[in-house]
Amino acid sequence: MQLRHLLLCFPLWISCQNTPATPITLEKVTLEPASLRFTKPSQRSYSQEKKVVKDLKNALNAAFSNEETSRVFTAIMVHHLIPYWVGTPWSFDGHPEQPGTQPVACSYFVATVLRDAGVTLNRYRMAQLGPEDEARYLSEKDPYLTLTFSDADSGKKMLAEKIPEGIHFIGFGDIHVGFIYRKGNQMTFIHSYYKNTIGVIIDPIENSPLWEVCNRFYVYPLSGNAPFLTRWKTKKAA
Repeated sequence: MQLRHLLLCFPLWISCQNTPATPITLEKVTLEPASLRFTKPSQRSYSQEKKVVKDLKNALNAAFSNEETSRVFTAIMVHHLIPYWVGTPWSFDGHPEQPGTQPVACSYFVATVLRDAGVTLNRYRMAQLGPEDEARYLSEKDPYLTLTFSDADSGKKMLAEKIPEGIHFIGFGDIHVGFIYRKGNQMTFIHSYYKNTIGVIIDPIENSPLWEVCNRFYVYPLSGNAPFLTRWKTKKAA
């Protein structure tokens, strides 16, 4: 039990300068309530952060429930990896191993972050697929959602009805991929945006220009998805 509490409080503990006076219980290990606010990158290098992520993942075991595992996975994505990539410019041919060093294409952003989170995948193979094929590749034989809508309002309503809290892979029609993150009633797209080579942004869905160019989404849940999380948890990071 002490190991479990240590593991589950670790994503929040390492972002603080001082050790908390009292242990953080499982119930307190959540992301910011009703907020899509991401933490800033720590003072560690990205390589050092990946070692933290590896240790977090490798400390998981079969005794952890799907809910507990989901919290750790979501915290890894939201607190430990994605913040480092925000602001990295976009390039169609960009495939850097680390954020900020070179521009990054949307598919390589997604595949690299998932790989660095400990998901077993071939980064190059996945990044060269189309959006639906990427969803299929990640899902293996699990189902993924295909959401077709006529306009932005119906699309937002559909997402609100179909997408639970947490991090999900999302493919935008035939042109683009990223993540969708939901917390409470708020949702955001996280992607390396091609327009004006903006690059990696956290984009509230209400303001996203992607509604103007897409009327179909392919969504594969990551947080809360028991088959995916079981595969992720049981495959130890090297």
